[in-house]
Amino acid sequence: MKNADFTPLMRPASIAIVGASADAAKVGGMPLRLLRERGYAGRIYAINAKAAHVQGVPAHTTLDSVPEPVDLAIVAVPAHAVPDVMAQLVRRRARSAVLFTAGFAETGDAGRAAQRDLALMAAQGGVTLLGPNCLGLMNLRERVYATFSPVALAGAPPRGDVALVSQSGAFGAYAFALAREAGLGLSHWITTGNEAGVQVADAIAWLAADPDTKVILAYLEGCTDGAKLRRAFAAAGAAGKPVVVAKVGTTATGARAAQSHTASLAGEDAVYQAVFDEYGVFRAETLEAFFRLGYALSKGRRPQSAASAIVTVSGGVGIMMADRAEALGLALPPLPEASGARLRERIAFASTANPIDVTGQIVAQPEVLADTLVDTVTCGAFGSVAAFIAGAGNVPAAWAAIERAVERAAERKGSAPLVLAGLVDDVKRQWLEARGVLVYREPAHAMEAIATLLRAQQNDATHEAADIEREPAHVALPASAPPNATALDEAEAMALLAEAGVAVAPHRVACTASEAVEAAQALGFPVALKLRSRHVLHKSDIGGVRLDLRDAAAVRHAFEAIVRAAAQADVPGGFEGVVVARMVKGWGEIIVGVKRDPVFGLVAMAGLGGTGVELCRKVAFGLAPLTRERALAMLETSGVAALFRGHRGNPILPLDAAAATLMALTRLAAAIGGALETLEINPFIVTPQGLVAADAVITFARAV
Repeated sequence: MKNADFTPLMRPASIAIVGASADAAKVGGMPLRLLRERGYAGRIYAINAKAAHVQGVPAHTTLDSVPEPVDLAIVAVPAHAVPDVMAQLVRRRARSAVLFTAGFAETGDAGRAAQRDLALMAAQGGVTLLGPNCLGLMNLRERVYATFSPVALAGAPPRGDVALVSQSGAFGAYAFALAREAGLGLSHWITTGNEAGVQVADAIAWLAADPDTKVILAYLEGCTDGAKLRRAFAAAGAAGKPVVVAKVGTTATGARAAQSHTASLAGEDAVYQAVFDEYGVFRAETLEAFFRLGYALSKGRRPQSAASAIVTVSGGVGIMMADRAEALGLALPPLPEASGARLRERIAFASTANPIDVTGQIVAQPEVLADTLVDTVTCGAFGSVAAFIAGAGNVPAAWAAIERAVERAAERKGSAPLVLAGLVDDVKRQWLEARGVLVYREPAHAMEAIATLLRAQQNDATHEAADIEREPAHVALPASAPPNATALDEAEAMALLAEAGVAVAPHRVACTASEAVEAAQALGFPVALKLRSRHVLHKSDIGGVRLDLRDAAAVRHAFEAIVRAAAQADVPGGFEGVVVARMVKGWGEIIVGVKRDPVFGLVAMAGLGGTGVELCRKVAFGLAPLTRERALAMLETSGVAALFRGHRGNPILPLDAAAATLMALTRLAAAIGGALETLEINPFIVTPQGLVAADAVITFARAV
C-alpha cells in the first residue's frame, strides 16, 4: 500500500483555516495566531462566513472563493459541518487536511460510520487526511503551526533533528513542553488522533526519508495495520534512523483504556515487543526515559565496540556504574598497562583496574583527571568512556582541565565517545554537547546511554529490510483431514511436522484395545496413550492421556479408561481412537508455537513448557517465519537455552540445531496459509538427540 503524501501536510506553500476565529484562544483562532506570529512564509487564507477580516487576515466565506487549490486545509468546524467541508476540499482539489474536530469513531458506532465515510471521501478525492480528533502538527523548521494547542505560545524547543509522533494529542502537547524544557531540538511534531487517514506508521515512514530528522520518537496506543507499521520501522532502520517508542496498553486494563481512548485496537503487548525487537526499535517505559533515549541517540556518538571504560573520582560510584554496565552487557576490560603506569606514577593509590579511580586527589591535581580521560579515549582499547566527575564541573581549575581534555581528545582521530556524569550547569553542558559529549546527572544513565548508542550502532551494521510481503510455498494438509476441519488431530499434526523436518515421537494410531497393545509392542515400552480428536485440544483436562505404560495389561486398562473419559466428556464426533506413542526420555520440556495475531500476522513463541506453562509464563516472541538470529535470541530470552548447556550434568547440545527446529516450525506455519490460527508443540522434549515433539496442536481460524 502506498504511504500517505506528507509533503503538502508538512511543507505547505498555502494554508486555509476553515472556521478561522478572531478569538485566538479558540480552536479556529490559535493556528492563525501561531502561523502569523511565528513567521510562516506561505500564503494564509482565513475561511469565515461572517467576517471580512480575521486577526488581520482577509476572510473568505467558503473555500470556493479561495483563488487557488490550497496545499493544507486546517479544519476547525463542528462534526455535523465536516462532510460539507470535505466535499469543498475535494471540489477545490486541496491536497491535505488537518481535522481537529472530535465526535467520530471515539463516540461509538454512528461516529465510526461517519468517520469511514469521511476517510473514503478524502481518499477518493486525493486529500491526505490527518485526524479527526487530533491536535494537529508542527514543522518547526518551516514554521508550520497547524495546531490549536496553546503549548507553542510559551515558545518552541530549539530546531533540531528529533521528530515526535503521537496518537494522543494530550501526550503530544505535554511531550512538546518537556522537549522545550530539556532543550531537545525538534524537527517535526505530529499527532494523529483517530487515524482515519494518516497513521503513526505513515508519519514514521515519511520521517525516515526526511533529511531534517535523525531520530524518531513515537507514542503508540495501538495499531490496526501491522504490515504498514512494520514497513515503516524497516524504512527507518534502512535509513539509519533510530525509533524510540512509548507503547501503552501493556496490561489488560491498559489495553482496554487505550482502545476506548483513540478507537484503535491494542494487540498483546508481547507481540508488540516482538515487532520492536525485530526492527531494532527502542522502547521507553517512562516519559523520562523517552526523552533520555532521544537525547542520547540525537547527540551521542556511536561506540565501535562493547568495551567500555569507567573513569571516576569516587570508588563507590564507579562500582555502581560497573554494576549497571554488566547488567547492560557492556565489557569492562582493564586500562592498558602503559596508561595505568602513567596514572600510578602520579597517584600511587589510584586504581587502574576498570573502573579507573583517580580519587578525590583531582582537587589538588586536576590535570590527572584530564590526562586520564585523554588516555582512555585515545588508547584504542575502549569503544566508549563514561566519566563520573561529581562536582568538578563547578571547580574552576578542574573544569579548565576537563575542557582541555575534551579538546585534546577531539584532535585525535578515532577517539572513543565520552559521556560525563556529574553536576554541570547549562552553559557547560551546551559546550560539552557541541563537542559530542553527553552529560547526565545520574551515573547509571551514562552507562545506559552508552548501551543505547552501542545497540544503535549494531542495528546499523546488521540491518536488513524485512520482506514481509513474501508468501511461502503452500503446504497440503493430510488427506485424512475433512474439508471443513477447524483443527487437525494429533496424528495428522505430527505427520505435518515430520514432513517439515521436525523430529516427532514414534507413534501409531489404534482404534481398539488390541490394536493399541500391538502398536505398543511394535514401538517398545513404555508408551503413552492419548485420545485422538480434532475437538479436544487439551486432552489431559478430560482424562484423555495416560503416560508411562509398561506392559500390555496397562495399555488395555488405559485404553478402556480413555474410552470412558471421552464418553463422559461427550466429545463431539464420539470416540475415534487413540494415538500410541513411545515415551521420550529427556531432561527438560519446552513449548514452541505459532499463532496468528490479528494485527501483525504470524507470531512465534518459545518458552519452558509442560502443563505448567501458564503458571511459568517464561516465554519469548518473534515474528514468523523466524530468522536464525531471532530464533537464537528467543531461546536465550526465554531461558530455554540453559537446557542445552549441560543442565544438571546432561550433555551439551548445539543451540543452532534447536534454532533450526524453531525456524522449520515457523516456515511450516507460514506455508499452511492464511487459515492457520495456532500451531503448538507442548511438550517439545530436550533429549540427547535434540528436540523431539511429544504432542502437537494445529487449529484454523476458519474451516479449510
